Amino acid sequence: MLIMIQLNTSADKTLNIFLSNTNKALREVLKDIAPKEMQQLSQAKDLGSILESLLKNRPQDQLQNQTLLTLLKNNPTLKELGNVSTTLKELQQLLQKNETPMLNRLKIVVVKSLENITNIDENSLKNKIENSGLFLESKLKNASSKQEIQELLSNDTKAVVKKSLEELNTASLPNKDTVMKQLDKLSMQIDYYQLLSHLNDASALYLPYSFDALEEGNITIKNAKNKKFFCDIDLQLKEYGSLRLRLGLFEKNQLNINISCESPELKDLLHSNIKDLKKSLYDVGIIPTDIRFLDAADVQMPYGSGEEIELGFEVKA
Repeated sequence: MLIMIQLNTSADKTLNIFLSNTNKALREVLKDIAPKEMQQLSQAKDLGSILESLLKNRPQDQLQNQTLLTLLKNNPTLKELGNVSTTLKELQQLLQKNETPMLNRLKIVVVKSLENITNIDENSLKNKIENSGLFLESKLKNASSKQEIQELLSNDTKAVVKKSLEELNTASLPNKDTVMKQLDKLSMQIDYYQLLSHLNDASALYLPYSFDALEEGNITIKNAKNKKFFCDIDLQLKEYGSLRLRLGLFEKNQLNINISCESPELKDLLHSNIKDLKKSLYDVGIIPTDIRFLDAADVQMPYGSGEEIELGFEVKA
């Protein structure tokens, strides 16, 4: 199932997300930035001017965004944050030990997020993405009524996490510090994806579904010109190791699939199920024009020049 979500990421709607005093990931990156890297970001002498140059307007020199993106991805603290699904599971265990009414909304949001991936469908996936916290500021800016704003604040993950942190700050609970630490970690992870989205001129998402066989994974979907869509799936499976796929959808229903896997056993297993895969695709109106098994280097070849890719989003599981 391929689901493309078009998003407006214009600077006027996202600037308030990407300030060092509100975005924890950006604050972490800038905390220990070297003078040489600061020069690459901007010729400005003060941090305020640098942030304005980076975030208020799209820079003419893409080196600025690329430099900050590299710092973001290589930051030791952010690299050790782990994945969102693990954070949510740990948070769920903590909340099960606490029956405080104050945290009821948070419990509901966490349980909804940790639905098993076998129950995935288009509507639930769309709902999870919209309420993941990554689009909170943009949604609030576009809200047309108090009722809509109230609904957003009650269901959006980032809004609920922020509210819970505020309430816990003055509360007296047995495991208060542990819960707050976990919420703070989740908040920074969401901030990381928001900043990553901005710097990539795309939408980087986490996919909070429970999948026991998966150690970690990334899914990148890009919308190219001429109504072409590309999807890279890079998974690290607990039993079979690395599995990489590239899907290309064109002419509305023509699909090419390239597959690379580390395990010979998994390759044999995939081979034996190709007929079932083709049948399932035909049943939903998708025509598999080409399915190939390739080396990892071939699967990871770039899509093409930057002009060919107009918008995409990255999903981390």
